[in-house]
Amino acid sequence: MTAMDNRQVGRVDTCEVVVIGAGLVGATVAASLASEGLDVAVLEAREVAGGATGHTAGLVLTGLPIPYAQAITQSGREAAQALWRLTVDNRERLTAVANRLGVALERTGSLNLAINAEYVKMLRTSAEMLIADGFAVRFEEDDPLSRGFIAALHCPDDVIVDTVALTEKLLHNIPTHSGTEVYGLEQDGDHVLVLARGRTVKASTVVLAVNAYAPLIDGYFADKVAPARGHIFATRPLDERLIATPGRVGSFSFRQTSDDRLLFCAWQTQYEAPITGPDDDSVEIDLMRFVGRHFPEAINQFVHRWSTIMGTSRDGLPLIGALPHLPQVFFAVGFSSYGLSLAFASAELLTGLIVRGAEPTLLSARRLE
Repeated sequence: MTAMDNRQVGRVDTCEVVVIGAGLVGATVAASLASEGLDVAVLEAREVAGGATGHTAGLVLTGLPIPYAQAITQSGREAAQALWRLTVDNRERLTAVANRLGVALERTGSLNLAINAEYVKMLRTSAEMLIADGFAVRFEEDDPLSRGFIAALHCPDDVIVDTVALTEKLLHNIPTHSGTEVYGLEQDGDHVLVLARGRTVKASTVVLAVNAYAPLIDGYFADKVAPARGHIFATRPLDERLIATPGRVGSFSFRQTSDDRLLFCAWQTQYEAPITGPDDDSVEIDLMRFVGRHFPEAINQFVHRWSTIMGTSRDGLPLIGALPHLPQVFFAVGFSSYGLSLAFASAELLTGLIVRGAEPTLLSARRLE
């Protein structure tokens, strides 16, 4: 792809594959397609990892936000097991790539914590089913953190990764153009015209990896992907080590960094309760209540906070597929808060769809059509 210059409005560049979105999902897809020998370039409205990828605690977790037993009730045991296997495969693939690229990664494990008796029962049942299905987990009857929790499901193989560094490394040898917002897509014979700030790009294949912003590019996503707000708060470096193993409670997650800062994350989880506006601070209020209850020493220590917008699908799972009316436009969107847990697996599925025509099974967008 030729070098881009935003001052030259109306110029037309050509490229075999254009990936729109330079977060972790877009970077992983771009790297996967490049490894297949395709000529790939990436367009990003802001900067690399400037969205949800750069505003995360870096937890690569086993499974989905809901407990395994609940997933079995909703989808059946075979489907739930396949989804959990997908996250395990994703974690190990991510770990191998991070190690190869020299990106910092730590296998800390993770804790799914309970704060009421009903959830304790759900976690205990989930642990029994997970063990029976061959997953490496254990149920802990008490609070491993001594923080007011009452039980935990421990996943010992989960990892923490530097998401920004991983994204940058994946894109190191791929032409990536920041500040190039895409406004629309048009069919042009055997190609697709990508209408972007300062230019038009003519591509044989286009990949949308824009998560929450997919409905702004194509109306196909209007009833499939909704924006959800996420927050992350960081304390100053504390004087002691409080958390050895990262934890999550519902829509909250937390960990302590190598320099002893506490990170707390929260996100909206309901597709039916989208963001009401820029002043919607309900998620932030709930997070502060959670911190005050379980980590009171952190309340007056926050020195940084960020917010971001994530895309959530109707069933909470990513959508992988091609646009019915623009079949050369493929997509991987709607990752909710679990982009890290499914990014590499999704990239492999999308690459298989683009290169070999292989249906992306459990994550196929056709399930919502």
